[in-house]
Amino acid sequence: MSSNRRLAIFAVALLALAATPDPADAQLPIRNWGYQLQGFDLAALRDSMFDVLVIDYSTTGGAGGELTAAQVRDLRENGPCGERIVLAYFSVGEAENYRYYFDADWLGPNDQLTPGAPAWLGPANPDWEGNYKVRYWHRAWQRQLWGTRGGDAKSYLDRIIDAGFDGVYLDIVDAFEYWGPRENGGTDENRKAAPAMIKFVQRLAKYARRKRSAAGFFVVPQNGAGLIAEWSYPDSPQPEKAAMKQRRRYFKVISAIGTEDTFFVGNRNEDNPYRPQEGLLPLLQQFVAAGKSVLAVEYLTKAPAIDRFWDEAVTAGFVPYVARRDLDRLTIPAGHPPECRVDGGMP
Repeated sequence: MSSNRRLAIFAVALLALAATPDPADAQLPIRNWGYQLQGFDLAALRDSMFDVLVIDYSTTGGAGGELTAAQVRDLRENGPCGERIVLAYFSVGEAENYRYYFDADWLGPNDQLTPGAPAWLGPANPDWEGNYKVRYWHRAWQRQLWGTRGGDAKSYLDRIIDAGFDGVYLDIVDAFEYWGPRENGGTDENRKAAPAMIKFVQRLAKYARRKRSAAGFFVVPQNGAGLIAEWSYPDSPQPEKAAMKQRRRYFKVISAIGTEDTFFVGNRNEDNPYRPQEGLLPLLQQFVAAGKSVLAVEYLTKAPAIDRFWDEAVTAGFVPYVARRDLDRLTIPAGHPPECRVDGGMP
């Protein structure tokens, strides 16, 4: 990394630090992390040395494979490094047709929505089979996700909390880009899509921490760092002030942020070329300066690229992890194994 780039990152961090809001209810302590959503073996996860694990709440994705409180407790308490943090993957910006809440009658031929589909359900994601855009600001979608504590209709977040997960890893937070202003590449359906997403995350966190009394519940969005950028508020007479206001709100509720493809970007599933997202990195530095851990994942398999990513991530103050795009295995790259703290336990 060039000296000019290091100085630029440091300058952005100092500016963000000067405007750091109050700390979130639950800051995520972390030195290393593992991320696996499919085909995971609970014993292998438990016996790994990762401080933080991000996994699906279900071995199958559906209600029949939901982890029990005893299984989650075993993952948390019985690893070789002592107690760890276990986060549940939780897609909030798209609906998944293999989840318990999805009704097959909502879809007709060629994935077209039927008249009986709920108003919050949007078109299929062409890049990820079985996933459908959602209008996350609709209260009916939010009621699918939290607020029903029992029975077959128990909501998604309540299932996660009851299983004893320490928090959630929120995917498709960047859905605000899809629904937002046309000049930012969105559909223009909701020009206030960015503040609507922040409000959504606030409601989710409030429900978990206050309504369900999970005071230390971690809330970690993946991607969507543009929520704190001026360009997300083009209709404001003062976009800079609007972004600052939303940044304060956001930083008060989130515990960290995940980020994908930050340094290696392209059209391949894995091993894309080194191409740092220069517009994203200064935004992520604002999270670092505010005390929010940045969990960076790149989809790489080749040692030279992995080594370069590790150096870049650590220099930037991020916590690195590499995987295959399907996230179907726990990856420990040569030369970069997770290690226990000298005194054991969480970081």
